[in-house]
Amino acid sequence: IALASFGGWNWWQKQRLTEAAAASAVFQDMLVASQRLQLNPADTAANTDVQRHARTLKEEHGGTPFAQNAALLLARQAVDRDDYADAEKQLRWVIDSKPSEGVRVLALTRLGRVLAAQGKHDDALALLAREKAPGFEPTVQELRGDILQAQGKSDEARQAYLAAAEALRARDEQRPLLELKMADVGLAPLKPPAEADAL
Repeated sequence: IALASFGGWNWWQKQRLTEAAAASAVFQDMLVASQRLQLNPADTAANTDVQRHARTLKEEHGGTPFAQNAALLLARQAVDRDDYADAEKQLRWVIDSKPSEGVRVLALTRLGRVLAAQGKHDDALALLAREKAPGFEPTVQELRGDILQAQGKSDEARQAYLAAAEALRARDEQRPLLELKMADVGLAPLKPPAEADAL
């Protein structure tokens, strides 16, 4: 039984490595095609290659980070051409593919921006309200503040920006851009813990 289990484990590991290598090769081809498309947005062959490689990754290697990165790349390209519906579709695919926490939050916050860009502010806020990962609270709260400010809800935006700043302060971190946003809504930047303790 032990030998059979060990053999099965080795086979499974080998299969995973083989799939990862195949997915990596397809993703590299996609990146090359994407670079061609960046240099010449009218290059229809490059666009076809990008779409084909992305489809291969999602259909044949959907459980790999390469497929998730391919969908994130497609979403970014969709935003660049103002195709927010396609960007939303790609980002939801990433979230549904059960990625790592970091990739999930990245896709979720990008989706929040895409929804807001479509005027779906309440949908974006509802999406962000479901995110509870403590390590990403500053990012989520800052984006909440941006969306609330876009809605003209300055008081709520202040609360969100302040929550983001306090979460950063607890980690002894600062974000100059967040401080600019806070100033725009009449908030002073929070002092670092060492300075606050000295007062």
